[in-house]
Amino acid sequence: MHGQQPQLWHYSLSDGLPSNTVYSVYQDSKGFMWFCTSWGISRFDGHHFETITSNHGLPDNETFQAWEDSWQRLWVSTYNGSPTYIYNGKVYSVHNDNLCHLMEKKKIGFYDIAPRWDLYSDRHKKYVIGKESISNPKDSTAQSSHMHFSDQGSDYYISLKKIIKKNYPGSTTVYTFKEKAVRPCFYLNGHLYVRYINFIYDIIFKEGQPVIKKIKVPGNILDLTVGKNGKIWCCTISGILEYDPEGTADQIPHYVAMKGIVSYSCFIDKQNNSWYATNEGVYMQPANKTLVYTTDDGLTDNNVLTVKYLPGGKLVAGYSNSEVMIREKNRFKPLYTLGDGQWNRLKYILSIDNDTFFAGTDRGLFKCSMAGNGNTKLLEFSQKSASIKNNIVLLSQTSTEKENHLIYDLRKGTFSQLPELSTSIAAPATAIDATGVYWLGTIQGLFYFNATLKKFIQDASLGKNRITSLNFLKGRLVISTHSDGVFIRDGQRIIKLNKTNGLISNICEKAYVDEKERLWINTDKGLSRISFDDDMHPSIYHFSAVDGVPSHMINNITFGEGKAFLATSKGIIVIDQDQVSKNQPYKVYFLKASFKDSTVYYPQKISLNYNQNNAQINYTAISYLDQKDIKYKYLLSGAENDTVITEESTLNLGALKPGNYLLNVWASGKNNSWNKTPAVLAIVVKPPFWEELWFMGGMFLLLLVFITIIYRHRINIIRKKEAEKTERKKMIAELEMQALRAQINPHFIFNVLNAIQNYYGKEDELNANYYMAAFSDLIRKTLTHSKKHWNTIDKEMSMLKTYIELEQMRFKNHFGYEIFVEPGLEQIKIPTMLLQTYTENSISHGLRYLKTGGILRISCSRSTDSIICIVEDNGVGFEKAREFDSRPNDYKSMGLKITAGRISAINELYGTSISTEITHKKSINPDLQGTIVRITIKNTPFL
Repeated sequence: MHGQQPQLWHYSLSDGLPSNTVYSVYQDSKGFMWFCTSWGISRFDGHHFETITSNHGLPDNETFQAWEDSWQRLWVSTYNGSPTYIYNGKVYSVHNDNLCHLMEKKKIGFYDIAPRWDLYSDRHKKYVIGKESISNPKDSTAQSSHMHFSDQGSDYYISLKKIIKKNYPGSTTVYTFKEKAVRPCFYLNGHLYVRYINFIYDIIFKEGQPVIKKIKVPGNILDLTVGKNGKIWCCTISGILEYDPEGTADQIPHYVAMKGIVSYSCFIDKQNNSWYATNEGVYMQPANKTLVYTTDDGLTDNNVLTVKYLPGGKLVAGYSNSEVMIREKNRFKPLYTLGDGQWNRLKYILSIDNDTFFAGTDRGLFKCSMAGNGNTKLLEFSQKSASIKNNIVLLSQTSTEKENHLIYDLRKGTFSQLPELSTSIAAPATAIDATGVYWLGTIQGLFYFNATLKKFIQDASLGKNRITSLNFLKGRLVISTHSDGVFIRDGQRIIKLNKTNGLISNICEKAYVDEKERLWINTDKGLSRISFDDDMHPSIYHFSAVDGVPSHMINNITFGEGKAFLATSKGIIVIDQDQVSKNQPYKVYFLKASFKDSTVYYPQKISLNYNQNNAQINYTAISYLDQKDIKYKYLLSGAENDTVITEESTLNLGALKPGNYLLNVWASGKNNSWNKTPAVLAIVVKPPFWEELWFMGGMFLLLLVFITIIYRHRINIIRKKEAEKTERKKMIAELEMQALRAQINPHFIFNVLNAIQNYYGKEDELNANYYMAAFSDLIRKTLTHSKKHWNTIDKEMSMLKTYIELEQMRFKNHFGYEIFVEPGLEQIKIPTMLLQTYTENSISHGLRYLKTGGILRISCSRSTDSIICIVEDNGVGFEKAREFDSRPNDYKSMGLKITAGRISAINELYGTSISTEITHKKSINPDLQGTIVRITIKNTPFL
């Protein structure tokens, strides 16, 4: 006995698939469905197909399978076998990805990494594929030439012909197939499943030995998978058949779907919907319990115009050619064709009793026998509507004689005419209330007849509305309209139902009342069921595709057996009258952001220039049942915008001011179950460069640099002037030193010439010549070193030694001398000829007046930060020498004056601190005579 079939939704080339040949279906972690076809791989969100082909980087257009790894890379098996995956809308292959290149080098293919079901261990076996690493698994259930599995603590693998048990070390063949090459599929609940052409091997292991059931399947097997009920589904060239592992070995698998269609594979998604990949596209069987009568159940055509549940459990269906069919034993058969089989729509079916019914068509009114043994034509004109109460039938028709509204008495079998309406057009809606008042719904409002014909004016809006149906709910008149929703006449008040209080649309095609006194309203946006409490407060439930109810294809509804029967263009859909599906909020994904010259896939943040602040944002809420019922709500925070509700999944952004924005998008199904967490896209509109912080900061820095340059320029000018001033001072000091040296040299020469003259005066020519030679050597050294400001102590002491020895000859060796330099100071520099004057004074003004016993001591030593030079003698001293000197008392030594000037110039020129201290020994000890000159040199640059 045949019954209603589950609903099937079909997607093909005409719906957006790139090819009708679909090899497999896969759902990724976001919920997108991927269809591998003979012409690329296509992503589907329930609304749109987006296809990726070789034009986008696939190595081959023929794709067979897809699988997503833990990094959300979608690996794709193509005809040429080259490793390929898709990530964030971009295709990666050996041409642009190191991992794919490494896999090809190691000869690792798709079937080596794709997981297959292994519920025994409750995990997927696969290669461990990191972002750049590959390692072999211990065992694998990939559908490849070799498959590894474990059973009862033993490890096995299956090759093209054998099942081999691993013994560690070594292995044992436990079974050899007769076929040349079998295809291992998967291991599940202790069963190993293998296929070969049109056979299934169901293998279990007892005490390590295989026990095999070999089941023949009608048609070559293309794939094996696990069905919803835990049974094995065989996808074959003639449809999908089911095998029961608990059944007998001689069972014959039976068809569960796609009979007569090449079925490559099937897939059950996260919502428990079944997808079938075939050579005619993709079929989807919803998870709901909705059933449908189609041509497979005897219907002449799936486009059913009218359906009516009649007393006695009879279900009658009518077509546009006035053909009437009746259900018997859950299958339909023809009952009547009212006319010649041409265009003659069956408008309504009205039950008279258990044996007869009225059928109103475009070509008249027919009274028909339920048994199918005859019908009688009662009226010739096109029928609009009819209602029955207490053996009285109110009829509306389109008559050329203006006999549009008739009363038919069932007991008498006679017709009578109602008064003519102000409109000559027949009423598309009729009703008879409990008091016997006749109601007529027209395109110009509502009329009623109770002895006289009047227009209903209780609500002014009804006077201008097109009435689509009249019915009664708990004794109250229900009036559906074509543009203003539904009105319910409840005594002296009118209850209105429209979009403002919960209807999904104000365009109502018809209203129906079910067996539990609930109102069903068929609108252009779908079907709604309304329950009322005792105070007539409504509670609305909107049916959607989740319930198996289409949104725009319902032609007529009838009720019986606790079911609602919906006449649609795809057959008669059967749902429970009490059916309620769990409302499901839909997660929103941003698919792409399109700009003038580029596209960003799966964006989380986009950045726009101030003069290119236009973008098209595509988003979606994935649903494979509520396809046409999803609404979106978005709010652009940061802009002066309110929340907008739309059915569009594309948003055009334009003319945004510079700033930071957040685009929040929510989604909802038909019953307003909005997801609580929106998808958020950050949008940055960059200001013009002259408003950017970097530009303003740069301008500030530029201004600061400009000010700094001016400041430094001014400082440099001042410094230059100061440097010029200092240089002039140095030049003056240098000139002074040169002048002073020029003064020193004549002074020294004068004294030496006096000595030479003295020798010649005494006719001591030998000593005079020796003296002259020594003097020449001294002059040479003086000329050499006097050009320098600084000279080493070693050279200075050499010059002083030559000078002192000359003076010893001059004064007949009346004195001796000692020169001491502290070790390590020989190469330290001191001002040139600094000690010359003091040495000369010691000899000339102290030692020369002694007859014997004179001593001159010169020493150089180091203190903490200074060089100490001492010139000491035991001569008569300055006071006694002045008594022997013939020069005037007011005479001042030019040598000391010149030396003091040199010391001052050196201190200024080199930043040194040279001080001179002259001590008379008598001031220390009256018994001593002589002078001590102490010269301290600080801050010398050469120490």
